[in-house]
Amino acid sequence: MSEVGFEKVLTEINSLRQRLAMLKEELGRANRAMSERMAQLGENLTQRVRELRDQVTTTPQNLLTLESQFNTGEIAEGEYKSQREEYRTQLTKNLRSIDEIRSLLMVLNQLEARPTGNIGTSPIGSVRPVVAAGASN
Repeated sequence: MSEVGFEKVLTEINSLRQRLAMLKEELGRANRAMSERMAQLGENLTQRVRELRDQVTTTPQNLLTLESQFNTGEIAEGEYKSQREEYRTQLTKNLRSIDEIRSLLMVLNQLEARPTGNIGTSPIGSVRPVVAAGASN
């Protein structure tokens, strides 16, 4: 290989190494940003589960109050049945939402637990040393 060809190859290798370093930095920033967003999503979902759980725990008391109002004649039978059905529907919906959010949180936890991989050990990052012209392998 000529001296000029050898210099071109070395220049290209150095250029590719610099590009790889920039890509590694960019990937690191993207991974950090994604981790932050996933953490925020996890916090939001956890807060929503708390709110739903509060609603689920108050529903039985609301049903008892409704039943008491019906038994004392404070509300009519039609209103009682309608309100009772609304509470039951809302309770079912809230329980379903809690299960769905728990599933999402499990997926988020699995994603966070996955190794991101060490880019430096990839074949692309490990360039064989350049052997001087005329040397044998």
